[in-house]
Amino acid sequence: MQTLTSDVEWLETWLAERTRTFVNEFGSFYVWLEGTHGGATLLLWMQPPLLATVLPQLPQHFKGRMVLGLDASEGHAVPFARALCWANPRWALVLSPGEGLGLAYPGRKEVDEGVWVPWEDPREARPIVVELRSGFSYLEPRAYAPWKAPAPAPLPTLEGPAVGAMGWERGIPTYGLGLLGLDRSLQTLLEAWRMR
Repeated sequence: MQTLTSDVEWLETWLAERTRTFVNEFGSFYVWLEGTHGGATLLLWMQPPLLATVLPQLPQHFKGRMVLGLDASEGHAVPFARALCWANPRWALVLSPGEGLGLAYPGRKEVDEGVWVPWEDPREARPIVVELRSGFSYLEPRAYAPWKAPAPAPLPTLEGPAVGAMGWERGIPTYGLGLLGLDRSLQTLLEAWRMR
């Protein structure tokens, strides 16, 4: 674990020396990658350990801007919603293991620690308080709404991210994207969104 953390810190430092980076109040680390004129902004949201796998698969040429966002939480919705404000993307992709595009999430709630139930279950979801540092914490309701989206490109499918509804509620098309074949999948999406 120490080696993995050190690798991520090294990559963050390396990126900070070469492009615009930022750490927000939730501890999320952002990297702005600028392409050529004419495209929109795409947010790639991921857990920090995925960065070393993702970087070599990113396209060297694209239009617009790609913002890499490293989620310091355990996949919580509150930091993701904040990332949507900071990055202001046209589209958002939440990266995960697997292959293909995440087009839907059935909705789930955590009613007790480790007890997840379907969205339709009448029980209330439990909220958790996440304290990041002295004097700063946030409330994460453990309820992740269902969502479903049309496919923007012909790719294999996988389950979408739990936080996806946060993007759709804000008018930002949000999908999951698997790490397996990420370079090919990303190229297909960039072409569909006229970012190539």
